[in-house]
Amino acid sequence: MHDSVNEWLQDGRLWIWQYANANRSWCGWHFAADARGCRSIKDLLDRMSAGEACYRTLHLEFVPYSLLHGIGYDRKCARQNDKLRLQFLPKAHDLSLYPQEDRLVITIGNLRLRDLALAFAKVGVGGGDFGIATSDRKGSERWMFWWPAHDAC
Repeated sequence: MHDSVNEWLQDGRLWIWQYANANRSWCGWHFAADARGCRSIKDLLDRMSAGEACYRTLHLEFVPYSLLHGIGYDRKCARQNDKLRLQFLPKAHDLSLYPQEDRLVITIGNLRLRDLALAFAKVGVGGGDFGIATSDRKGSERWMFWWPAHDAC
């Protein structure tokens, strides 16, 4: 399965951001992808799911104003990165996302992998404005998923 992950090639567009000076309900990480990007990430997660620890580095698009405006929360992004390291550690319990040097890093294990894959599957068929829990702990962070603005694609 590790070779399968190494052979994966990214397709489509992916956006990940946080808002600057966000109010309480808009804090945290926000995700959007076009349909090809959703299929591509879901394919990568499927390849990772049955294997050993591995990672891939993905390209992130800079978030256009049209995407933020389409969501309806017209605040600027706090930071934007153009690289994402998606690392799979089979025994990891929680989803985590943090900046490290010049990139963002997501860590995911078998326990939460299906939730993340389903979120991208929903966005890929036009879904949006929903969140997924990053942990079973009370008050854990939720990652929000959005449909991309048509002119952002």
